[in-house]
Amino acid sequence: MDSPINLGDLTTQSIQQRLFETHINNKSKSDGNCTSLATIYSAIYSGIKTIQLTLKFSTKKSTTDVEENQDEIIILRRVQDSFVNVSQLFEILIKLDLISVGQLNNFFDNEIISKLRYFGSSSKNPQYLDLRNHENIYIKGIWIPYDKAVDLALKFDIYEITKKLFLVDVHDFDKLPKANKRLYQEDDDDDDDDDDSNEGDDKHVFDSPSKKQKVEKKIRIDKNSENIDANRQLVDSLTLKNSNHPYTLPSIVIDDSNSEIANEIKAKLGEVFKRDDEQPSGILFDDVKSTFVDQLTKYSSEAILDIPLDPKGQTALHFASSLASLNLIAAFIKLGLNSPIRGNIDGESPLVSCIQVTNSMEKGNFTKILSNWLYPNIWLLDNKKRTILHHLTLQIDKNESYRFYTTKILEYIISNNDQYLLDLRSKVLNAQDEQGNTALHYAIEKESKWFIKLLVNLGADISITNKRDIKPSDFEILRDLDSTDTNNDSIFELISTSLEFLNKRLEIGGPKIPAIEDVKEVPTPKIFETEESSTSGRIFQSIQQLLSNTNAEYEGILNSKREQIKSLDKTLHDATIVTANNRFNSKKITEKLIKLDNLKLQVANVTDKLALSKQELDEEIDESKEYDADEPFVIPPIFDKLKAGESAQELIGDESVLKQLQPAPILKARIKAYKEINAKLEQELQSLVDYTDLTSKFKKVVSVCTNVDVNEVDEFLDGLLEAVEGQQ
Repeated sequence: MDSPINLGDLTTQSIQQRLFETHINNKSKSDGNCTSLATIYSAIYSGIKTIQLTLKFSTKKSTTDVEENQDEIIILRRVQDSFVNVSQLFEILIKLDLISVGQLNNFFDNEIISKLRYFGSSSKNPQYLDLRNHENIYIKGIWIPYDKAVDLALKFDIYEITKKLFLVDVHDFDKLPKANKRLYQEDDDDDDDDDDSNEGDDKHVFDSPSKKQKVEKKIRIDKNSENIDANRQLVDSLTLKNSNHPYTLPSIVIDDSNSEIANEIKAKLGEVFKRDDEQPSGILFDDVKSTFVDQLTKYSSEAILDIPLDPKGQTALHFASSLASLNLIAAFIKLGLNSPIRGNIDGESPLVSCIQVTNSMEKGNFTKILSNWLYPNIWLLDNKKRTILHHLTLQIDKNESYRFYTTKILEYIISNNDQYLLDLRSKVLNAQDEQGNTALHYAIEKESKWFIKLLVNLGADISITNKRDIKPSDFEILRDLDSTDTNNDSIFELISTSLEFLNKRLEIGGPKIPAIEDVKEVPTPKIFETEESSTSGRIFQSIQQLLSNTNAEYEGILNSKREQIKSLDKTLHDATIVTANNRFNSKKITEKLIKLDNLKLQVANVTDKLALSKQELDEEIDESKEYDADEPFVIPPIFDKLKAGESAQELIGDESVLKQLQPAPILKARIKAYKEINAKLEQELQSLVDYTDLTSKFKKVVSVCTNVDVNEVDEFLDGLLEAVEGQQ
């Protein structure tokens, strides 16, 4: 399967060749007239006004013009905010067999669902709508903002056949023909019924992304959040048990004491991996649990934990990570079969196994695997003291997946909190392996300008020397980073913006990011009772009650402030992503404006050149009509004077005579032509006057014909002449 990252590398030629085999980009002939196959309509689905582009899609038989497999593709754009259904947009590529449905879903997961460019206002409120499970087939799919839909259409070279959808004005909704009047009316009726009976449940789906997130939070997000929090608590608890920090846990050694357990577990794991491979959606958690129920009951969790499956000490979690099986990764950790921080013999974590192959990138689930289960591995070292950045740089010359994995890991770190970014810079970025090499050393060795610039932008130290006394600053490649093309990579803007925010916070809070206290439980004010009826007893009771109430109110105020600080901190962190995206978009817009200005200048230059060429051509045409180069050139006043034998000197300076003269270039050309003709005539005359050359030629001819030496031809001519005359 092709990598989703390279899906956009479909060449224009290949797409156009596919389109040529269909009618999707052509005009259909009908009575000699050409009609477009792309039509714009207005439509209402689930009470939502949309602009509908209908593409008639049909393929031809190889030998005739008879059409077959006639079909149509519907692509919708919302009137409300111009969101476009990108799933329907990419249906074109699926129809042309350029990509598969699986590849498309992987692309959505990698490039939209987990892409920070789609998080405009908050890292928790993405600017897209994932409606792939919606019951209405017309609105099912992923909806993205207008500008990003245009970018994808251009990237995949389908803009030309869909541009009507992008160029139509949504305010012309009422002016457009209706896609289907019956459906149109039914949708209106359904919408009214929903308003009456269901209070517009379906309408929530098409609210702005932030509103949609709030509604979904009430419906299902809370449940998902609880599951995610429970998973993270489990992983965090296992991470805290790492007695080998900052290294991974050492590999388990199989001996006589645990060989029986290991064999049982290996047999069960083989069965589980086989079933997971056979099922398209992977094996379910309950099925994995039922497979190991006997072992989980028979042995303690410590006994069956992290059984190595090969001589390299790879655990089941290592293999599941290599296969990018999210279901197996989750099941193994939740059941206690594997620890996420267990290393193999070399101390390599499951995350290292994951990034060494392209499976997770191709399946589009790397972000989920990382954020839910394997994130502790970011901070751990292997036995050679290599960090995750070291291993990413070692993948540079193998395939292009290192860019994808590096970007996703950095996006995860930056999207969580500033402390993660601070830890990355202080504990991982400049870490040295056994040879003293940092990740920057390896990136320079591999000559990857992209990775070098990324590490330098993160703040990598270029003066660190390895055990061979080599430091990154010794290499010339560091001085050529400004020319590295990173215009299409938003991660660089995200890094620079995040570091800018981080540095400001460090200036305010010191060398560490201050921790924000969690909201505490407010104590219930105590009610004090006393049997004393004296005045002093009542006063003491009032003082105690006042103190209790004051303490409760104080804790309530503190909790309110804590919540405000958390909210402000979250807003500040979200502003990092927003600012980075805005800077990236601003940079791209500026580049496009500069390119547009250059194109305008080039067009103006071409226009001026065409105008000048047209003017020169018109002048040449006029001159050719007025003056014929082959016509004898005569100036009557001068000609008459010379013909009569009179002098023409008196005509010099005469305006009437000067007006009859042709332009200077033509006169010069005529003079030059006359001189060339005259020189040629002089040469011919000279050849006629001087017979030497002609005589030598005749002698040579006679010598060849009679086989007589050239020098003896003169003596032979008299006899030859008599013989010729005698024959006549």
